[in-house]
Amino acid sequence: MRPILPPHGTGTRSYGGRLLPRVWFRRPTLHGTAKAGVIVALAIVSTVVLVIPAVFAVTPIAPEAEAITLCLPGIGPIQRFTDDLQGEREERAYIHESVHAQQCRSFGATWFNQRISRPEGRLTLEAQALCAEAAMLTIRGADRARVSEQVVEALASEYFSESDLRRGAIIAEVDGACRAMMGD
Repeated sequence: MRPILPPHGTGTRSYGGRLLPRVWFRRPTLHGTAKAGVIVALAIVSTVVLVIPAVFAVTPIAPEAEAITLCLPGIGPIQRFTDDLQGEREERAYIHESVHAQQCRSFGATWFNQRISRPEGRLTLEAQALCAEAAMLTIRGADRARVSEQVVEALASEYFSESDLRRGAIIAEVDGACRAMMGD
């Protein structure tokens, strides 16, 4: 039986006058390894960039939420709103989420996501968004003090538990955010 030779040549090669067996594959070069690494990294990144928004689009919104803003690196804010929003609730939800979208664009996805994951950072972001809603209500004639108290109550009861943040910290954050939003 005859041995099977490599596709190119006799199975040997000459190196400095010596005959060496022909290698069927070449050793990877640094350039080739780097190129393969870049291709794999791009494939992973593009998959993540496409999968996360797709999953976000089909995942149901929590029953207590009216809308959600997701802040992705390289993409920016992606928003979802429940279908049953109407009238003033819809307007307030759009104002609230537009503030989060602006925060995402202004500060970047990494900063936004780091802040939203900690109670103190989330308080700052949510206070600004709720105070934007409050500013809309005061423009329409609502009492500023009453609306500010409603913002504090919403943050204390719907967003945070007493163990997360003290009520005094919530009041201080709302005072600062609402003063900036309402022009005081």
